[in-house]
Amino acid sequence: MIHLFTYGTLEIPEVMAAVTGRTLASAEARAKGFATFLLRGRIYPGMTAVQGASCSGRVYYDIDGRTLEILDAFEDEVYTRQRIDVEAPEGRSLQAYAYLIPPQDRDCLTSTPWKPEEFITKHLVHYLEACKTFHREVSGGPPRRPGV
Repeated sequence: MIHLFTYGTLEIPEVMAAVTGRTLASAEARAKGFATFLLRGRIYPGMTAVQGASCSGRVYYDIDGRTLEILDAFEDEVYTRQRIDVEAPEGRSLQAYAYLIPPQDRDCLTSTPWKPEEFITKHLVHYLEACKTFHREVSGGPPRRPGV
């Protein structure tokens, strides 16, 4: 089994459950050397390497292969899944996959930091519905990322 570090929409357990159809064990975590910024024209962020930065998020434990396939289909094509080091509770260090914006695609990011409270207030209800629709489609047909 593998672990997955999430930030942005997937760090919200309700969103992860809507996308995967599962409730996954998780904990708050931190990725040093990374920061999140909104993607151009999107309501969600991308994470990229930034020296001296630190990104808060959530690590989901023991992700199985099918769940990872669903998440790969869900994520925007601009992301690259890579292993990174994260700090889990009690200062425990572990390796986890994360969906990153590679350095060569950094121009797809704005300079606006991700603000989870703003997303939750303005977009969460609509986004959850889109995620549930995505899950129904991926469970019964070809996977497709929600058009939000």
